[in-house]
Amino acid sequence: MPDKFHFELVSPEEKLISQDVTMVTIPGEEGDFGVLAGHSPLLSSIRPGVITINVEANDNPKRIFIAGGFADVTAAQCTVLAEEATDLTLVDVTALDAEISALAAQAGTDERAAYKLAIAQAKRAAI
Repeated sequence: MPDKFHFELVSPEEKLISQDVTMVTIPGEEGDFGVLAGHSPLLSSIRPGVITINVEANDNPKRIFIAGGFADVTAAQCTVLAEEATDLTLVDVTALDAEISALAAQAGTDERAAYKLAIAQAKRAAI
């Protein structure tokens, strides 16, 4: 059995990752799940959280925050279609904190602002 499989992370704007990896951990709606080569077929919705991607078995995983989406897993490939995806190493924490404060002021009267606030808070917690 091969030790790697093909992983793709796609957002509405672009294909962010397309490479062979050893393991991916995904924040599924029913809980986090790990994907390895040879995984059983699976289709899952994804909650806001962090995807960890290991290119090699013992490397530091890449951490990407996603705001939700879907994962399609087969024995040879895993594709994640994300509503929004952000590399956590690129997040400006000061700007994110300011965004959270501004959204918190609007969230009581605006449903869309409440949704954006929940995503921003989840991203902040992931950092």
